[in-house]
Amino acid sequence: MDTFELPLTRSAVGRRLPIVLVSVLALSGCEGFCRTEPPPPPPVPTIKGPDGREYVLLAKGGNKPIFDAKGVLDRVEYDRNGDGKPDQIAHHNGKRTPEILDNDDDFDGAADNWLYYNEAGTLVKVGSSRKGGTKPDVWAFPGPDGKPTRQEYDDDGDGQMDRVERLKGDVVDVIEIDGDRNGKADRWQRWEGGKLQYEDLDTNGDGKPDWRLRYGPKGEVVKMEPLTQP
Repeated sequence: MDTFELPLTRSAVGRRLPIVLVSVLALSGCEGFCRTEPPPPPPVPTIKGPDGREYVLLAKGGNKPIFDAKGVLDRVEYDRNGDGKPDQIAHHNGKRTPEILDNDDDFDGAADNWLYYNEAGTLVKVGSSRKGGTKPDVWAFPGPDGKPTRQEYDDDGDGQMDRVERLKGDVVDVIEIDGDRNGKADRWQRWEGGKLQYEDLDTNGDGKPDWRLRYGPKGEVVKMEPLTQP
């Protein structure tokens, strides 16, 4: 018996093409034709902070913004001399402007001064370490002209103010001392021309001076007088 094939019309080819594609996909396992899922994104890099917590690092280079696990900006580390180590750290603590700025001005790996700002971004005090420690133990509070009007000291390193100097111009006017280290002043010294004139004492712990010591020109006590009536 003779056989013959009908010629394929253009419409017939169009109808057979999907069948051919399906057959090819089935035989080849969809390689090169099927849509595959994209690879998972790389993990967000993290670094361990000085407090031992993991922080998210979204940039590398001289300026590194670092976020906590909730995506809140914790700090920004700056490398000003390009040695690969941060020498300035701005502590934002989730705020737009930094609260504290640590500066390593001699690039030895340890902070030399600490700058404190309010929410408006205004400098309110500057801390430094007299012994080259890792924490400040003296703070200067600038006035409108940038010159300090008050200085606070932590003499025993417990984190509390032990002495406060109030300045008038460039000289000390009043010194407040916390002698018993209870967080409250109990001695008030008045200075004039670089010399101690008198000192008020709180001897009963009520926060108010009750005795006054007057000093002579050589710094000696010349008189003691009560400030409260018995």
